[in-house]
Amino acid sequence: MNIKYAIFDLDGTLLDTIESLIKTGNSMLKELGYEPRSNKEFRKFIGYGAKELVRQLIVAAGDEEAKQLEEAYKIYMQLFEEYCVYKVEPYPGILELIAAMQERNIPLAVLTNKPHQMTGRVLATTFSEDTFAYVLGQSTRFPRKPDPTAAHYIAEKLGAKNIQEVIMIGDSDADIQTAKNAKMLSAGAAWGFRGSQELIDNECDILLEKPTDLIQHL
Repeated sequence: MNIKYAIFDLDGTLLDTIESLIKTGNSMLKELGYEPRSNKEFRKFIGYGAKELVRQLIVAAGDEEAKQLEEAYKIYMQLFEEYCVYKVEPYPGILELIAAMQERNIPLAVLTNKPHQMTGRVLATTFSEDTFAYVLGQSTRFPRKPDPTAAHYIAEKLGAKNIQEVIMIGDSDADIQTAKNAKMLSAGAAWGFRGSQELIDNECDILLEKPTDLIQHL
């Protein structure tokens, strides 16, 4: 295995953002007159972008046909402006992994289905501005993961000539399938929102119990 470039997912991989997402989502549901959803439900719903999270939340809350989706999404995005960095913190071992990669001159990037306009603010809670060579959140420019278009674009920006030298690290099926669709290496972050079984089921190339487990493969 020859890893020369790395692309990270954000939520559930680099940073534990679950409290910010729960705070935003349940505040939205409250404004719409619905009961809050559980931590377990949020972990299941996260991974395919903010609008899909909102859709699943309102369906679970009782709007089975998601008729309020546009209204709910507007409320969610307004609330997320305030709560996107709420109780955000790095997972244990992430800073050590990033440092080890930097010591080996491995260019780093972030590809997330989190709205692009909030992604920089969330990363800034922990990382310096020069940590990642390229950061790309969800926008109208590219289809969301697991479509490989954005991953290929980032690999090109990083200077990768051989896609097999690029590894994508993430905690969900969306991340592993993005890597597979892009013909990249994949590493499953078992410390994240979904746990190890989903990553095994999606046949990640490497299963990581903790971030520093990747260092031996560098």
